[in-house]
Amino acid sequence: MSYFSQFTGGPARVTTYTSGTGTFTPLSTSQSFARITVVGGGAGGSTAAGGGPSGGNIGGGGGASRSVWIKLSAASYAYAVGAGGSAGNAGSLSRFGGIAANGGLNSSSFGGSAGSSLSSGSGLLGSGYGIGGDSGGAGGEAGAPGSDGGRGSALNFPAGGAYRTANGSAAGGTTDGVNGGGGGGGDSLMGFGGTGGSGDGGNGVAGSGYGGGGGGGAGGTVTGGTGGAGSGGIIIIEEFLQG
Repeated sequence: MSYFSQFTGGPARVTTYTSGTGTFTPLSTSQSFARITVVGGGAGGSTAAGGGPSGGNIGGGGGASRSVWIKLSAASYAYAVGAGGSAGNAGSLSRFGGIAANGGLNSSSFGGSAGSSLSSGSGLLGSGYGIGGDSGGAGGEAGAPGSDGGRGSALNFPAGGAYRTANGSAAGGTTDGVNGGGGGGGDSLMGFGGTGGSGDGGNGVAGSGYGGGGGGGAGGTVTGGTGGAGSGGIIIIEEFLQG
């Protein structure tokens, strides 16, 4: 008998949390199994300097994610959905019971690492610190004065700095020929990074979906652009009853 043949039809209940904290109560403590998906909040992009010519600033990293099967044997499970970071701030961790997914980072714009809290971004899958899960994409690099900002990184490309891979959905902002564009935000399992700010002091765009990093602000002749906010995380509980 296959594992999935024990369940009849689809999920008996699907519960989704997109904000806040609370307690989840399963349908049964003897017959309930669940696929739990947890996504951390995306980081906000950084605000750029003014008084140009000025460079743009970095995009925020996307939130990490976990998707696991567990038997729901406890009477209740505490949960907390990670908020997206405001401009210049990291996203918050999301947690369901003992399952956690880190928020994206703003410092060096690392993506949220899978199963690791290391700020160095060493939560890459297959590293000595990684466990099953998906790392958020890194935010794009800041554009120097007169240069475009860098594209953000896709899911599972969390490394920033010299190891950054610019393959995500969010483009960097374009220069006005004087100031630098902002970096694009990093992607997550269920979210997309925001575009970097363009022109003279353009603001970064907020991340979208769940766990997307915000775009960095563009440099300004007078005032630099504000970084876009990261989008909040999500928790999905697909509950199946054993037949």
